This record gives sequence, C-alpha cells and structure tokens, in this order.
Amino acid sequence: MTSTTGILQLLAFAAEPGGGNPAGVVLDAVDLDAAQMQRIATDLGHPETAFVGERDGRRVAVRYFSPGAEVPFCGHATIATAVALAEAEGVGPFTFDTAAGTVEVSTDRDAEGRVTAGVHQRRAASRRPRARGRRSPARHPGATLRRPR
Repeated sequence: MTSTTGILQLLAFAAEPGGGNPAGVVLDAVDLDAAQMQRIATDLGHPETAFVGERDGRRVAVRYFSPGAEVPFCGHATIATAVALAEAEGVGPFTFDTAAGTVEVSTDRDAEGRVTAGVHQRRAASRRPRARGRRSPARHPGATLRRPR
C-alpha cells in the first residue's frame, strides 16, 4: 500500500457497524498529482477514493478515482468526504467543486451525535423548471471510520 499519511478509510451510508459502502478519503491532496492519486486509489482498492484539493473556507475542490481511472463524481465518496470534513471542522454546509459540477453538501449531527450528510447538485438552467420548495437533500447516516487493512 502507498505510505501516505492522512488517508482515511470510511464506510458511507453506514446505518450500523459493518454496513455501508467503502471509500477512501484524502483530506489534503493539494500536493498530489493525478498519477499519485491514481496510485493511492489503486492501492486502497475501494470502489472510489476522494481527494480534497484547493480550498477556500468550506468550498473545496474534490477529485474521485476508482482503482482504474479518475471518475467525475461518486455519491458515497462525497458523503464520506463530507462526514470527514465535518468531524474535523464542525457540521454545516460545504460546497464541492467536482468534474461533474458544483455539489452542495450539508452536514449535521443526529440525536445520537452521529454526523449525517445530504447532497444537492446545482443544475444549469434547464427547459423544465424545478419544483419550488423542494431543495431539501436526502439525509444519509454518514460514514464511519474503518480500520486500514
């Protein structure tokens, strides 16, 4: 495995221990190039690994890599990244700039103290107007830290 500090392995959509979708998260990938990110994702072997790049407050650039290639977006890695950021910096909104577009992510704590995350992707102007008052994202149970292999 690539020996890079700061690699988190999380289980997104984990409503209970042992459940969920595995994802790698690197919260500080500013100094990594695409080849290094690909190597880390391949070494981890998770379906996707998210890499947090340049930041401006709670607006972050995020790139996603599968073991075989860069992908434009990944839902479960987005949830895992949002939870990791909220655990480190506090709950609230984040804006992710991805290859698929800008994604608004909200994080909060549930009654048991677990961080939850919801995703809402901004859309370009379309021919069909969106229903008003329906901006609430789906809430997901978040992610749990998983021990490295």
